[in-house]
Amino acid sequence: MDIFVDLLVSLTKVFGNNLGITIIFIGVISRVVFFPLLKSSHQQIKLQRDLKPKLDAIKKKYKDDRRRQMEEQQRLFQEAGFNPAIGCLAAIVQLVVAIILLNSLTGLLKAGLENHFLSWDLAKPDTFRISGIGFDLPGIMLVLTAIATLIQSRMMLPEPIPLEKTDSKKEVGEKEDLTEALTSSQGQLVYLFPIIILFSGTFFPSGLALYWLVSTFTGVIQQYYISGLGGLKPWLKFLQKS
Repeated sequence: MDIFVDLLVSLTKVFGNNLGITIIFIGVISRVVFFPLLKSSHQQIKLQRDLKPKLDAIKKKYKDDRRRQMEEQQRLFQEAGFNPAIGCLAAIVQLVVAIILLNSLTGLLKAGLENHFLSWDLAKPDTFRISGIGFDLPGIMLVLTAIATLIQSRMMLPEPIPLEKTDSKKEVGEKEDLTEALTSSQGQLVYLFPIIILFSGTFFPSGLALYWLVSTFTGVIQQYYISGLGGLKPWLKFLQKS
C-alpha cells in the first residue's frame, strides 16, 4: 500500500504541496475513470427493469415447468443483451478501489505534509461543538456530502410510471405493483446512507470527508448524464408547488 501513498505524495508536490487540491483531484479522477463501469451497470439495471414484465409473463406461462421457464428466461436475457455479472463486477471493482483509495488517503494524511486547506485541518474530523451538547456535530463538508448522497440516491431510483387515463384498473394495479417492487428496497437505503455518513464521518479525518464530498458531487453530475433526475423528479415537483 505504501506505493500508492508515495504516488499521492508525489502528486501533492506537483500541486504545490496543497493536500486539499490533491484530494479534490483524486475525488474527480476516480469517478471519471470508473464512469464507463457506472454507466454499464446502470444500463443493466434499467434493462432488468424493462424485462420484468416479460419475465413475469414467462413465470406465469411455464409455472409448472421450471426447466422451460429457465430456458425461456435465458433466451430473453441473451436476446436483450442482459448480463447480471456486469453489475456485480462493477460493484466489486469500485468497492476494492474505494478501499485502496481510502487507505492511501489515510496514509497520505499521516505523511507529514501540510494538512491545512482553507479553514480545515484535513487530519482532524470535520466537526464542531455547541455549548451544552456533549458530543461532536458533523461539519459543513459532512452535511453537504450527506445531502449530495441523498440527491444521488434519489436520482438512481426509477422515475415513477405515469398512469394514463385510458389504463384499466388491472393495468394501473400492475404498474403500481411494478413501481413499488422496483423502489421499495432501494428507497429504504435512500435515507440510511446519508445518516451513516453524518454519524461515521465525525470519526474520520476531514480529508476523507473532502474526498467523499467531491466524489459524491461528481457522481451526481454523472448520474444526471446517465439517467436524468430519475426518482428526484417528484421531490422537485413538490417543491415547485409549495
